[in-house]
Amino acid sequence: MDGHGSVPDDALVEMFELLPAKSLHRFKCVSKSWCAMLTDPLHRHRFAQTLAGFLFLDVAAASASDTAAGTESCHDSVQDDDDDRGESSRRTCPHTTRLSKSNRRATRRFVNVSRMAEPLIDAMFPFLPPPPPPPLSGEGFFFRDVILDARDGLILLARVLHNHDSSAASSPDHHPPASYFVCNPATSRWAVVPSSGWVPSSSQRTTRTFLLFDAATSPHVFHLIQFCVSDMDTVQAIYTYSSSDATWTNRELQWHAGGWRHWGRAMALIQPGTGASVAIAGGGLLLHLVVDTDGTTGPNNLVAVDEEGSVRRAIPLPRRDVAEKDWHSVFVSMSQGRLHFVMCVRPPHGRLSEEQPLKMLVWVLGEDDTGDGEWVLKHTVSFPELFGRIACQFRVEYSVVAVHPDGDWVFFVRHWDRKLVAYDMGRREVIVVADLGDGGGELGGDELPTPYVPLYCESLALTNGMNEQ
Repeated sequence: MDGHGSVPDDALVEMFELLPAKSLHRFKCVSKSWCAMLTDPLHRHRFAQTLAGFLFLDVAAASASDTAAGTESCHDSVQDDDDDRGESSRRTCPHTTRLSKSNRRATRRFVNVSRMAEPLIDAMFPFLPPPPPPPLSGEGFFFRDVILDARDGLILLARVLHNHDSSAASSPDHHPPASYFVCNPATSRWAVVPSSGWVPSSSQRTTRTFLLFDAATSPHVFHLIQFCVSDMDTVQAIYTYSSSDATWTNRELQWHAGGWRHWGRAMALIQPGTGASVAIAGGGLLLHLVVDTDGTTGPNNLVAVDEEGSVRRAIPLPRRDVAEKDWHSVFVSMSQGRLHFVMCVRPPHGRLSEEQPLKMLVWVLGEDDTGDGEWVLKHTVSFPELFGRIACQFRVEYSVVAVHPDGDWVFFVRHWDRKLVAYDMGRREVIVVADLGDGGGELGGDELPTPYVPLYCESLALTNGMNEQ
């Protein structure tokens, strides 16, 4: 009982079970015995978890020992490395792909930001079934698994067909996936979700698919929401999937009735690259997206959609008394139990300069989290403080990938040097977390780092096979 006196272990476990993840993370530093208890596989499934790290795709030069173009066997080589890119896990497996024309290899990696030895997951997900051979008529094609979303410890991937000879990166959901996978890397459990049946058309050029899951309230059911959008990012159709009945459902009528009819069919634009957040309201899960609902003034609402595709509310975004064309949305996320919205603001009616650079504002929604709640300005920081530049282009030079779920940290990708950086709002400090590697254009350019929070509980929805009704 070293480190905690005469308090029985069972009593400590019950006490830890009631504490938030932020407190538990600090308690790991109290003593070796507390750290061992909090990370013990026998107990950790009972404790709240927080951000452990990020999953990202690294496209690097293939070595001379690599096999011919295509997929490789997970038994060919195994290598776990710790280098100057941060603590990571790299393993050659069926999901490691060598690109023929460029002689480069795509490998998914995990960078640990928890400052603890645990968890160190195998980012290649070798427990998933290997990709099938490409179609006979598709010479030069291969399947790859692309991360689309992550929520409360579960990862959503799409298995899509890719061309070896393609020099341009395609969207992860640009073509009809052969299937989807929802998996838990901490338990190596997974479920197959069939394709929704969507195919590209002149009005529906791509899809955006999101995962809805909450381990605390409904650990054995997950939902998917798929938006079919045009080249202009306008929503044309919507489908939903529930693991409880294992079926896709066309929800166009619900989407239209929930708000589409007021906005106009061609005016509901989901802003790309701005993230998504899931919150609990009214006993169900709501997916929050940044949406332009009138097509003229830019993103003006945070739209909440339930598991059945119905619009439950539209929360007006803060404007900060700036001209309509002098700001844009950057990111939406859930942090410390509150909805957070990140926006970029230019000097009102002025030119950019060292005295008047771009600024980033972080807002938090009021206490009641209702449609009538008000946004409160939480933090303001200038771009010179963040990036050393008076201006950066969103999604070209930088992207926001996460707001820490239990702290005042914002995580960015600096695209010009492929660095994952963290900004501490309390200390106003910028820290380089990891080197993300080249990233490449063939595969890496379309997959931003994905935040990962471990889930050590078993879920009945993950059956290691196809969900059945």
